[in-house]
Formats: sequence, C-alpha cells, structure tokens
Amino acid sequence: MGNQLSFSQTEHRREEMAQSQGYRLDPRGKADWIMIIIITCVYSINVVAVLFMLWNRKYPPLKCKSPVLMACMMVAGILWFVGDIQANGHVPLEHTPLRNCKAFGVWVRILLGVCTLSTLIAMRSYGLFRVFCKNQPFRGRGLYVPYAAYCLCMLVYGIVSQVVSPSLTIHYLLHVDICYYETGFKASMFAIIWVTWLIVAILSWRIRHIKSSFNEAREMLIACTAVFVVLIFTTVMHYAVPLFPLNVRLRVLTTSFDHLATNVFWWSIMAVPIVSCVVRRDVYLEEWMDKLRQDGLQRMYDVQSPNATNNKGSS
Repeated sequence: MGNQLSFSQTEHRREEMAQSQGYRLDPRGKADWIMIIIITCVYSINVVAVLFMLWNRKYPPLKCKSPVLMACMMVAGILWFVGDIQANGHVPLEHTPLRNCKAFGVWVRILLGVCTLSTLIAMRSYGLFRVFCKNQPFRGRGLYVPYAAYCLCMLVYGIVSQVVSPSLTIHYLLHVDICYYETGFKASMFAIIWVTWLIVAILSWRIRHIKSSFNEAREMLIACTAVFVVLIFTTVMHYAVPLFPLNVRLRVLTTSFDHLATNVFWWSIMAVPIVSCVVRRDVYLEEWMDKLRQDGLQRMYDVQSPNATNNKGSS
C-alpha cells in the first residue's frame, strides 16, 4: 500500500498537477500520519514531564537545571514541530490557516521555534559560563541583556520579513500545495541559526574544564553534537533538494531528525533528575548533596542545606 493512504482525494489531483509542471510528488499519507502521531505522543509525554518538573521546581537537583528555562525550551520545540508540519509539507495547506506561509513558516517555525530554542540554549550556556568561569550569578542584567538584544533583533527580522514581498521571502505554491522559501531569505535564516549555534559551541568549549558535579559540560557537548549533525543535514537538504517536501522519505526524515535532536538535548539534561525525583527522591537528594559538598559547589548552585527544599510544589 506504500504511502497511498492519502489525507483526501485532492492529493491525487495535486499529484497530477505537479506532474504536469514537471515535478515528482509523493502524496501525503500514511507515513506522514505515523510520523505526526509518534512525535505528538513524544511531546505529550514531554509536557507531562515539564509539568512534573515545574511542580517540583524547588527540589534542588531540578532547581539547579533552571526548570523555567527548560520548560520554555520545550514550548519552543513544540512550536518548531507545528511549523515543521506546515513547512515540510506533511498536511494539506489549501483552504486552511496553514496556507499563511509567513505566520507558520517564519513566525511559528523559525522565530518562536528554532530561534527561540537556540537562543535559550545559548542563554543557558552563557549562564553556566558566568557561574563557573566568571564567578557571577545565573541571573542579572549581564545574563538577560544579551538575550533581550537577540530577541529584539529577531523581532525586527520578523517584521521586515512580514512587510517584504512574499516573492522575496516565502510564498505559497498552489500547484503543489506547499510553502517555498526563496534562496536569499533561506540563506538569512540559516545564517542566524548557524551564528547562534556557533556561539553555543564556543561557550560550551569555554566551560569544558569546569569541575561540576552534574555534567553540565557533557550535557552541552551532547547538545552541540546532536544539533550540529541535524543542522548540517538540514542545511544540505534545503540547498541540495529545495523541494524535498515533495518526497515522502526526505520530509519525514528531516522532521524526525529535527525533533530527535530537540529531545536528545532536553532529556540529556533532565532525564536523571526527573527520573530520580520520581523513583528515589530522598536517596538521590542525599547523594546529590554529598557530591555537591565534596566538590565544594554549594555556592555555585545556591544550595545551603538539604533541609526544607525537599518539599513538593511550593511556589
């Protein structure tokens, strides 16, 4: 049966129109449905984990991971997925709000999704650099001003993209029912993303020798490795096969890789403290505090004693 379980009969019409224009097109169907359902289930589990993390945010092993920041990263990952569903051609766009290419392809996918996730990771890297290399707190204007400046630049970029003609940015191709990024605009997007991740890589390299009880340097190494592999793949895909959303294997592979990297990054940081909080809360806290004291990092993590912080969900 292959991928012939299509979303609607219009897929056959779309396939015929694409062929008349000289394109080979795989109808949207079973493979797209399966991928969407699997990734949606993964993110549903992630949302439960985020809610649990926020409820227990005063638990020291979770608190030291910046739970609000990690929750915002997960929201950005979900928005990226919503944008990927549209931009990578997994669902019909015609006669739906998804046909608004700039709203979903630029604002939701790129700015609120990819760029927000990337800058939050950069912010976490810079925060660790401040704590471990400059003996400064993981807060304050020195941490938030660069982030605010980046967000302002992204807002300006989004507004300019909105007012510039779709023929120069991203526009809807009726005959194949997808949104298409123009080459110059696509180059500007990848430039922003690559610069952001090069900053993350530099900061991660700077903290590689920190003496840390909780593997921050290793976590950022895993994150950078996963994301750079996917970023290289996605960049090559967009330039080598600009119409990859027409190929079912390539579009499913691209979206799956994007969100595999997102989940590898997030869970490489949060898996141990979340699982330990569930199955061995008190024992893990005692082990955590002992290692913290042995490494002399109570001040770095703003933890004074194991008492009183072992209660759930206080605000």
